[in-house]
Amino acid sequence: MTELTRRLVDFIQENLVLDGDDIKVDETTPLLLSGLLDSLRTARLLNFLRRDVGVPIPAAKLDPENFRDVVTIVAMVRELESV
Repeated sequence: MTELTRRLVDFIQENLVLDGDDIKVDETTPLLLSGLLDSLRTARLLNFLRRDVGVPIPAAKLDPENFRDVVTIVAMVRELESV
């Protein structure tokens, strides 16, 4: 697991999983299908990516396919870093 993958999994587990939810997040947890990402939690995730990872996500990338799981988020971040 890369450092970015670990940081994202940790952030989601600690900040987006509601108290009482019995969800253990890993890099392939379906974030949308599991209900972990709604509009407010997506905004928190985007803020984390911009502030802590240093990669702002442009509006053109706000597609559900890019937020399926941590693996797809990491791929999108790597793509944006290489531009």
